Amino acid sequence: MSLNRYAVRRDSAEQPIIQALEAAGAEVWVLDYPVDLLVRFRDHWHLLEVKTGRGKLLRIAKDKRRQAQQNFIASTGTPIVRTPVEALKAIGL
Repeated sequence: MSLNRYAVRRDSAEQPIIQALEAAGAEVWVLDYPVDLLVRFRDHWHLLEVKTGRGKLLRIAKDKRRQAQQNFIASTGTPIVRTPVEALKAIGL
């Protein structure tokens, strides 16, 4: 297994979303794969994918890892959030 020698580029929308979730009382873990955030709120677990902008949600990927991630998001119904309001709605607020 090789080490990731490059920093993972985070979406610019991620920090405001994390701050809003934590202010609402949620616990948030930042992940790299298969989605961006693991959120625990009121004893329920939520997966969230953070995106910046309004590009195509599930475009064809160039590499296998990205395609596997998109398949995971599609098959699990993981919400894609772009704003703090969308993230709060995704966890039931």
